[in-house]
Amino acid sequence: MSEALAITQLLETSNQLSAFCTQNGWIISDSIDYEILERHADHLLIYVTFLESIMEGSGCQCDQKSCYGRLRLNLDIQGNIIGVELA
Repeated sequence: MSEALAITQLLETSNQLSAFCTQNGWIISDSIDYEILERHADHLLIYVTFLESIMEGSGCQCDQKSCYGRLRLNLDIQGNIIGVELA
C-alpha cells in the first residue's frame, strides 16, 4: 500500500481528529487533507485540515467549520504506520 493511501485511510478512521473539532460536530471525511511537514526514520509530522459539520437540534446541518492540527505518525522499521498521536 502506498504511503499516501495508508495516511488517508488512517485519517478517515482515526478518532484523533476529533480533538481538533471546535463545536463537537461531525468530521466530513471527504474534506480531510494533509501535508507532510517533517520526515524522520521513526515518525512523520503532518498538518491536517478538514471540515466539521455543525448540526442543529433538529438534526439538520446548519454550518461547517474549518478545523486543523498537527499529528505525529509513528513508524516501524519498514516505514509502516504503527501509531498516531497529537503533536
